[in-house]
Amino acid sequence: MADFTIISDVSNEVLKLLREELCPELIPSPESIALAAPTDKNADFQMGLYLYDIQELREYQQVDMIRLTGSRAQYPPRLLTLYYAVYINSRSQMMSTPENEQRILGRVSQALMDRAALQGAAAKGETAPSMTLQMLSFEEKTRIWAVLSVPYQLGVYFQAAPVTLSSRRTREFKRVVDADFTAEQIGR
Repeated sequence: MADFTIISDVSNEVLKLLREELCPELIPSPESIALAAPTDKNADFQMGLYLYDIQELREYQQVDMIRLTGSRAQYPPRLLTLYYAVYINSRSQMMSTPENEQRILGRVSQALMDRAALQGAAAKGETAPSMTLQMLSFEEKTRIWAVLSVPYQLGVYFQAAPVTLSSRRTREFKRVVDADFTAEQIGR
């Protein structure tokens, strides 16, 4: 099962995918694509991958405990949805034309749709998170940027789900090792 690092693991897997798909054709070096918030004052990256929300995926919640060795059981994992924005860094030293930015975002969309499952981010036996483009209105997108106090920027918005986050809670249970039954016949 996936431990607490799973959110970072998924983000790094998406980052790896973007670097493979965009470098060096559209973006010169892999380091020019970074995990970064739009508020990041660092201008050393051209394109940012920003995790802006995490929500529990309650529709598929598992309720059964997971048996461990001995007489212990682990609480079930939680399924999460991670929400991302891919954007062009307006503070970047590398100046980009609007046409090139549109090519980059087009390639990002294509890469996310072509390789929708993040196999490297799934633990053995678990479902790999799928990436789907989000259908956000312009108002929803501008709210994301407004909360950050950053001017709106064109970007690609997508989600990755299900992301399995294991529980650290366990419970001890007692096994039934002996049963005593008595039977009596009741006369009529």
